[in-house]
Amino acid sequence: MHVQVVRLEQGAVGPRVALKTPGGVIWAYWRGDPPSRGQFTDVELAVTRVLTWGEELEPLSDATAGEPTLGVLDGTLEVVDEEGTVTLLVGPSLVILSARGTPPAPGTRVRLRNCEIAAYPTHL
Repeated sequence: MHVQVVRLEQGAVGPRVALKTPGGVIWAYWRGDPPSRGQFTDVELAVTRVLTWGEELEPLSDATAGEPTLGVLDGTLEVVDEEGTVTLLVGPSLVILSARGTPPAPGTRVRLRNCEIAAYPTHL
């Protein structure tokens, strides 16, 4: 995913960055050499635990879909397999994560919030 680093902090477990993505501005723990503020780069995002539908993952209403909110990632639900592996389309990129509970139908706009995300530079 192509992102821009908009803020960089040193956290207890390494650099924490605010990344402007096609799906919103998220906070992520940076893995690798720290980036520079303002830098554009390509990353792979990893959600570090299993999420729950209706808590960290929820369908977006038309009213909230256009609201920019720091710390959320909006995307379109592509598919959920029988083991709970979720594929979200965020801009032109795919984000894969695990979730439990009952998902909405494929094609639904969803919001990911309140979860820990790691960003791995892909050096593309």
